Amino acid sequence: MKKVFTIYLILFISVLGYAQNIKMNEIYSRGTTADPDWIEIYNNSNSEVDISGYKIYDNGGSGGTKPKMEFPSGAKIPAKGFYVIVTDIPTTTNPAGFGLSSTGEKVWLEDKSGAVIDTVTFPAMAEGQSYVRFPNGSAWKLQSPLTKGLSNSFIVMNEIYSRGTTADPDWIEIYNSSDKEVDLTGYKIYDNGGSGGTKPKMEFPSGTKITAKGFYVIVTDIPTTTNPAGFGLSSSGEEVWLENKDGVVIDNYTFGAMTETQSFSRVPDGGNFALVNTITKGKTNGTSSDIKFRDELVTDFKLYQNYPNPFNPETIISYQLPFESKVQLNIYDILGNEVASLVNEIQKGGFYQYTFSMNRFNLSSGVYFYQLRAGNFVQTKKFILAK
Repeated sequence: MKKVFTIYLILFISVLGYAQNIKMNEIYSRGTTADPDWIEIYNNSNSEVDISGYKIYDNGGSGGTKPKMEFPSGAKIPAKGFYVIVTDIPTTTNPAGFGLSSTGEKVWLEDKSGAVIDTVTFPAMAEGQSYVRFPNGSAWKLQSPLTKGLSNSFIVMNEIYSRGTTADPDWIEIYNSSDKEVDLTGYKIYDNGGSGGTKPKMEFPSGTKITAKGFYVIVTDIPTTTNPAGFGLSSSGEEVWLENKDGVVIDNYTFGAMTETQSFSRVPDGGNFALVNTITKGKTNGTSSDIKFRDELVTDFKLYQNYPNPFNPETIISYQLPFESKVQLNIYDILGNEVASLVNEIQKGGFYQYTFSMNRFNLSSGVYFYQLRAGNFVQTKKFILAK
């Protein structure tokens, strides 16, 4: 009996730990009809978390005068990732829809068991300004510009490559999401050795600057005779940290194993990390600009057959949403392995077209499947890449 109780206790602590790592991370109350109010949720754990059944609400939901807004079934947040939920929507679409007061108010976040895991009273904010935790998951402050669905730190690790060679060693790409040049003098980057104090932290060279919306690549796998903090990234995966000149950790991530043609990248730049099949060292990791949207009256979910099929080098994938939904559009190989994540965001109702180009992904000829997940809707179709 003690063993069974211990197992239940471990499971409870594990679930509780995940819940405590899920926090409101950015709040925007100055929305418009075209871009309504929203709240960004952050997962501070090293594992993906399913937030199906979680609820978020203001005084109306707390006082029982309206329902609490529930997260869609299947909603997930990747490790160290973000999820944006729009709050200011018509009650005909969601009876719990609530607009955030421009003068400030209190909001709550609870897990699927009904336990409140986060609450904050946000202040009034100006247009173009949001209330954010900085660094992600930490203390609140007013900040501009908005970082919806992106890290609240303007300087982040953006791409990680651990399969280096003597000629092309391991490296980490840094990204500046701000509109101003940033001096990286005094910033440090390190792995477990630097975190545990068994070796120095690697410091960026004095005078290192990163341009607005720009990239900087720092090579990590160098001889300790050149830099005593030199560290090679483990090919099986490990955790890495980035701290600013004040010693504040502004980004950290635990990456997994990768092949020689893969990297862990934030897509879009500054967003959620994912294992991708195209290395973009010192360049943009891409955005969702491949998507074209038409605001049409749509009454049901539908995933269309791609055209052309077979294709080379591009094909168009179309789908429609009857109402705002959390959308995931992924590509799988014939063994069921995910090889590309094309869309992972909340989209409003309407008709969408995604232009899929094989040039952005290192895929061989063969049969693949593309799958649309939107709310409770799931549909998969087959297509053929012919090189």
